[in-house]
Amino acid sequence: MVHPARAGWPNIAQNPEPQAMTAESINRINYYNILAMLAASCLALLIPFELVLLSYAILGPAHYLTEISWLKDRQFFTAKKYDVLIIIGVAIVAWIFKPSYAYLVFYLFGLAFVLLAVKSTFYRILAFALVIVAAWFFLSGNLLQTIFGLYVPTLIHVYFFTGAFMLLGALRDKIVSGYIAFFLFLACPVLLCVLFTSYHSPVSAWAMRNYGYFGRINSVTLRNHSLNVFSNPLSIILTRLIAFAYTYHYLNWFSKTSIIQWHRVTMITAIIIGIIWTASVGLYFYNYRLGIKWLFLLSLAHVILEFPLNHKSFIGIGRELRGRMFG
Repeated sequence: MVHPARAGWPNIAQNPEPQAMTAESINRINYYNILAMLAASCLALLIPFELVLLSYAILGPAHYLTEISWLKDRQFFTAKKYDVLIIIGVAIVAWIFKPSYAYLVFYLFGLAFVLLAVKSTFYRILAFALVIVAAWFFLSGNLLQTIFGLYVPTLIHVYFFTGAFMLLGALRDKIVSGYIAFFLFLACPVLLCVLFTSYHSPVSAWAMRNYGYFGRINSVTLRNHSLNVFSNPLSIILTRLIAFAYTYHYLNWFSKTSIIQWHRVTMITAIIIGIIWTASVGLYFYNYRLGIKWLFLLSLAHVILEFPLNHKSFIGIGRELRGRMFG
């Protein structure tokens, strides 16, 4: 049998770090992202409900599986080798006791920061205990419960965390096209709210049957639980934003292949990812209710495992901005 690396298959064990990129290559990727944002915006304008469902079902599992594999090869960006096992262990224990999603996400978001910022085991335990206590105080109101329970695993992850990665990349690369891409990323949601607001394409029967999982975002955000999400003008505009955020979140990940080298896996890993992706898409279209539950678990897993990287990104943005102001 030919070794995967000798057969031309990239071997992450031999070269786990991203390749150095030329300014020309970075510009090309930034221009691709600009085109991807414009395409996602146009599709979100034309078929917002269908786009959410199709992006989530087809692009979603491909992103979740490849990112989890990429994070694993980089120790999930945690400070110590087995820190991710602590995150997984706390997630399992919390799941057994069945707290609301708001508490689960708050615990794990806080734990990820503790594991990055604190090295001593004793102080880690103490700091995480404070996170647990803080949850009972801060999540007592509806606002933070909604933020951590609904928005962090969904819109905050796919839009604000994506924006943080883009901003950090632009600050580090110091290339004009990176700043243009970031500002367009900020502008697209605004344009979707103000342009062609009277245009509403008919929603397909398939989308009406299957949009229920995402419909909660519409009804909670607009504070109307009896809302007809498919005919209310504000709900349609909100769905445009959701469709853009999810679709571009996935496209942005695939655009970074040559930068972060997430495709550099063994052939066995690639086959496993391909099988799970195929099964996930097939399950979604065969049995929507079962498929959406599986995709939600897969999505939530990748959101949680990405928390250390999210914290590192915001720390990196702070350092870059501080360096520009005081350097």
